[in-house]
Amino acid sequence: MLINFKNMKKITLVLVAMFGMALAASAQTGYKFGDNWSIGVEGGVSSNLHDWDTPNGAVAGINFTKGVTPVLSLEFQLQAGFNDNANWNFQKSKNVIDNATFMANTKINLMNWFGGYKGQPRFFEIQARGGVGYMHYFWPCAPNYAFSGGNDLNRCVLKFGLDFDFNFGEKKDWTFSLRPAVVLRPLAKGMENSPMYLGCDNPWSNCQARGHYAIGQITASLTYHFKNSQGTHYFTALKPIEVTKVVEKVVEKPVEKVVEKVVEKVVTKNVGIGGGITVEFAQNKATLSNTAKAKLNTIDKSTTVAIDGYASPEGNKAYNQKLSQRRCDAVKAYLQDRGVKIADVNAHGAESLESQRIVYVTVK
Repeated sequence: MLINFKNMKKITLVLVAMFGMALAASAQTGYKFGDNWSIGVEGGVSSNLHDWDTPNGAVAGINFTKGVTPVLSLEFQLQAGFNDNANWNFQKSKNVIDNATFMANTKINLMNWFGGYKGQPRFFEIQARGGVGYMHYFWPCAPNYAFSGGNDLNRCVLKFGLDFDFNFGEKKDWTFSLRPAVVLRPLAKGMENSPMYLGCDNPWSNCQARGHYAIGQITASLTYHFKNSQGTHYFTALKPIEVTKVVEKVVEKPVEKVVEKVVEKVVTKNVGIGGGITVEFAQNKATLSNTAKAKLNTIDKSTTVAIDGYASPEGNKAYNQKLSQRRCDAVKAYLQDRGVKIADVNAHGAESLESQRIVYVTVK
């Protein structure tokens, strides 16, 4: 396979522009740049796709992946090759690592693309990936010949493959993958009719063996997905039907009642009989701030109160329910330490798209 390196520069610029647009799309989903990152390690074997008499070599690497949407992600891969000598080399490399490759890949989750995202990863998923990278060999072509110049080989490479992912763990924070791929190692344009092959100028050395332009790889990887600001290890987008149900639930309630619950109780300052206060929490937190403690200190120790906790709707239903319960428990513990009696505690989670990160304390 032959390629013009000027065109490779254009391809790289297009790839960089695509990465920039993808990161902008990630910001529009409400996630931060530090969200939806994962790290993985992989290992496997590789072989030339034409010259099967060439001994197989081993490969190992580390991958950093940024999830942009449930469908699109960006992967940055550093991979090393071991015993990856081509049969046109007459001496083995003197290094433990024979070559190193850095790849920038784009990954498309085919299951989420065609089947829709269900709010959390499926147990089994298939992803297509492809990208461009740089490969450096730590040995020269035909190193026992003086005319080789002793220069190491450098190549621009292309990689295309599939990921067969198995997501597991209670929080879906681990993924085991089988990753077959084809690596194309093209020559520069103008070398197709030349005996030179990146430093090899011996026309009898068969340095232009076409079978070495393509490598087959199959690796296995284990990936850990870091926790994001939404409290999960994956995207928490709802299914369209779930969004419809939430909207219908809000519409069913008169607007006046929703406003009364969310707004009027917030501005109430009376802490006497029948009054109450609102305690606010930071996103994904259940820790009382100094401001929250000051509000709770205004409640007389001789009173009895009821506690109702809520969460904002960003996370999934189960997580929001637990988070609202933790907030209720924090307020309850603080008030009990002051001698206030607790009549009732209710954790509501996120009841609608209007829910806030708050706890209502109502004086009986």
